[in-house]
Amino acid sequence: MNVLNGEAAAKVARVVPAKWTIEGEGMQVRRALPAPRLEAVGPFILLDHFGPVTFGPGEARGAPNHPHRGFETLSYLLEGRGEHRDSLGNHSVIGPGEAQWMRAGSGILHDEGADEAVRRHGGRIHGLQFWINLPRGTKMSPPAYRHVGRDAIRVIQVGDATLQLVAGTLGDWQGPVQSFARPWLAHVLLPAGGIVEIAPEAAEFGVYVAEGSLRMGDDAQAVGSGQLALLTAGKRLLLRAEADTHAFVLGGDPLDAPILRYGPFVMNTEVEVREAIQDFHTGRFGRIPAVPSASRTAHVEAEVAS
Repeated sequence: MNVLNGEAAAKVARVVPAKWTIEGEGMQVRRALPAPRLEAVGPFILLDHFGPVTFGPGEARGAPNHPHRGFETLSYLLEGRGEHRDSLGNHSVIGPGEAQWMRAGSGILHDEGADEAVRRHGGRIHGLQFWINLPRGTKMSPPAYRHVGRDAIRVIQVGDATLQLVAGTLGDWQGPVQSFARPWLAHVLLPAGGIVEIAPEAAEFGVYVAEGSLRMGDDAQAVGSGQLALLTAGKRLLLRAEADTHAFVLGGDPLDAPILRYGPFVMNTEVEVREAIQDFHTGRFGRIPAVPSASRTAHVEAEVAS
């Protein structure tokens, strides 16, 4: 048995295969969470994996103007460039190793997808989007947005792995994303044959393999690309890569409240869901500012030139 500082390595309790579904303008995604008999992993209530896919000119798909309330979104890119606009007036473009965090809170509209350069000229996109539930009492907190650039994400060498800590703490390190739900999220890059042992500070956690394959725990349970492993029986995580691997460790403390989903709204009661629908239809979520065509064209040309 491999024992890390007196703790046995966590075991794989269940492997959940992601299922294909369609989002937004017809974007194919693999959804690992929620799944049958699996509502959440800690505060995480959705995990969508999009790509890798190479679009030709005019082919890129996204999720145009739509509302959210009651949770947070976190989009993380492995390849390509993603663009965000929202009803608070925010606009940003992220690249590989960067994230977009948005607290929908009391209500927000946003537009997301490949950036304008990829939409017009084609390109490759690969990334993930997570939904993080908000605890009861914070669901109607003010909406907010943060562009999380590469310089903000702590890069840590642990064993054979390069770990990019997005949220939560690991020893003395702190991820940049702060949330009422206190999520834990890290992108783990592990070369073929590499081994890493980490201790996520989370009551429950899972590992999603976006690319490559892993053996996990003392019993070397196999977990492949497009699969979410749920962990139990130990607070320490032991990963061995059978191929060059991109994996995401996610978790935290489970939230003690009902999860009521209705499309883009995640609330605790049916009354709250009905209020969200009414508020959206009466315009209380605001609107996304129009983008002048000249500035959009200049942005595209600058991206192509780079």
